[in-house]
Amino acid sequence: MSAATILEWNDQLATGLASVDSQHQRLVAIINELGVLHTKKATAEEIAPALKALRDYTVYHFEHEEELMKVWPVNEAHKAIHIKSHQGFVKCIDRTAEMAADNPADVVDHLLSFLVKWLVHHINGEDMRMVKEIMTLQSGASIDQAGSAGNPLHDALITTVSDLYDSLGQRTFEILQLNRELQAYHDQGEEENALAQEIILRLMQHGGLSSSQLHYWFSPATTFSGDIIAAIHGPEDQFYVLLADAMGHGLAAAITVLPVMSVFHARAERGRPLRDIVAEINRNLRATLPPGRFIAATLLCINSANKTAEAWIGGMPAIQLLDAGGCVLKTLSSSHFPLGITDFNADMADTTQISWEDGNQFLMYSDGLIEAANPAGESFGEKRLERALQGASAAQRLAAVQSALASHIGSSVPHDDISLALIDCRQA
Repeated sequence: MSAATILEWNDQLATGLASVDSQHQRLVAIINELGVLHTKKATAEEIAPALKALRDYTVYHFEHEEELMKVWPVNEAHKAIHIKSHQGFVKCIDRTAEMAADNPADVVDHLLSFLVKWLVHHINGEDMRMVKEIMTLQSGASIDQAGSAGNPLHDALITTVSDLYDSLGQRTFEILQLNRELQAYHDQGEEENALAQEIILRLMQHGGLSSSQLHYWFSPATTFSGDIIAAIHGPEDQFYVLLADAMGHGLAAAITVLPVMSVFHARAERGRPLRDIVAEINRNLRATLPPGRFIAATLLCINSANKTAEAWIGGMPAIQLLDAGGCVLKTLSSSHFPLGITDFNADMADTTQISWEDGNQFLMYSDGLIEAANPAGESFGEKRLERALQGASAAQRLAAVQSALASHIGSSVPHDDISLALIDCRQA
């Protein structure tokens, strides 16, 4: 039997009535032809003619059997069950043809499984009983003798199994319909996710993300990232950079950071001090976030005119100032709670001032980077990050970190969003 053969004809399927057996063999051949198409992952357009051929020949075969039952008057109860089974099976093929237009692989897979079981049962049960009665009549027995020639328990079993297969066919298509509805729901969700992701990316890309001064990378743990990186040039030689990490990850976290980007862009493009930007972001989050939600954030403003920078860090890893060789010159640690937890006050307004030289770089990252673990559960950590940076040129440091992280985690999948930004220090 070949891999594509669904059902192989054998003597156990022979009823002994030549016309019926030859038509059964043709039905088996059509089923196997459909199996070949299914194995080749045929399209709905390619499968449609095969389903039509199956239906047409099935109807032709059933009409032949029903005509035989008219010419040779078999037991009326048996005949009614037989015809009902035929009608149910034709409906099954019709439903398949209808549903295969959307998802041919899954629908035909279910049909083939049901088809083989139904046909084997139908031949060995109802058809065998029909042929036995016809042959009894052909031998000269009376109608009453032919109708009572069977085993009552066997007849009852055939009737019960026939009803079971009618129910099974109905349930099969109910399941397929549910699968189709679930797929449609999934597809709609994917479309909405894609739209939401595009909006978030557009908001992030507004401003200075394309600046040659900024090298960044973020890798979401799911479709959406709860981390964001935003940048924008101010009106007086300032370059503002924001890296924020919302509580959790996925769509809920991504939605949380949307207002942060809007406020950041609106204030930074007007050259507002960091304390004002932080205050407005916090006020907005306090008004919109549900209890228990917050956003850790790092904000940096580089002033190229006087070679200074101002930083605000709330609940994020430290900012590091790197020299031309990638070694750490200074570390600015977090001194504030994440945003959205408490109302803004004087203590939250404090920022850190730092001087820099041409060739320096600022490094900002989310904790997802240093917490990414290998299969043994060992985190990437700050030391490995520093080693990856050392010796790499400013333009190659991002790639060096990505390579070092990939080597460390191996087959493991990070469970948190990862973000990193390197900002060149240079005069305009």
